[in-house]
Amino acid sequence: NRKLSYKNLKGMPANLRNKLIREARNRNENILGRKNKKFVNIDAKKVQRKQKNAFEHAEHKAMLSATEEELEKILSSYPELSDVPADATAQELLGQLALATGQATTVYVMRTGLPTLTVVLHQPSPTIAQLKKAIATIALAQHKRSQRQQVRALAEDEAGAGAASKAGAELVNSAQRTGHVHRAQVSWRFLWRCYCLFNGDEFVPIDDRAESGRATLTSLGIKNGAKLTFVHRAVYFGRRRQG
Repeated sequence: NRKLSYKNLKGMPANLRNKLIREARNRNENILGRKNKKFVNIDAKKVQRKQKNAFEHAEHKAMLSATEEELEKILSSYPELSDVPADATAQELLGQLALATGQATTVYVMRTGLPTLTVVLHQPSPTIAQLKKAIATIALAQHKRSQRQQVRALAEDEAGAGAASKAGAELVNSAQRTGHVHRAQVSWRFLWRCYCLFNGDEFVPIDDRAESGRATLTSLGIKNGAKLTFVHRAVYFGRRRQG
């Protein structure tokens, strides 16, 4: 009357093993040991994981959209906060606080075919590196907002004509040519290698590599309310070999 175990059954012929398992099941007798694991379809598990992640991502996206809409309603109800976007970055919020205290430096960056960037720096003596970082942050935030508005407009459009622009390089100038987007997404590191800032008030290019980016705006001739534009770096500073 020795109890069956999966270890003993493993070395038996298939017909005898099935017979003993069937008899043990009829007697409501437990078989000792651990049964061999069933074959797991890895591809099926990957599909299930992807479906779960997609569902969670959709829920998260819907929650963010609802939160932004609610924030927009709250901000629009206060005249003092009506010009603050619902998804304002830390740079934009610090700039608004600096404007309220009268310690801000405002720079306008004009772009070909795109809205002018209003960059508000909160630092007491901002450097050219801080200006470049603020330009990159605000330009990317505004680009994402414009894309979000395009998606909302398409969602509200019953005909569903057209498609939202997914180009990530509309940061320096417009990527529209003959009505189509012709530029892929690029990084700001690449853009700063190709472009530099030009002071429209003084009609001089700005050497953003002076003092390794630590040069202050005042030392470079950039005053409060200055108007800057993007120009090709190679025209004024020549080409540099990439190390």
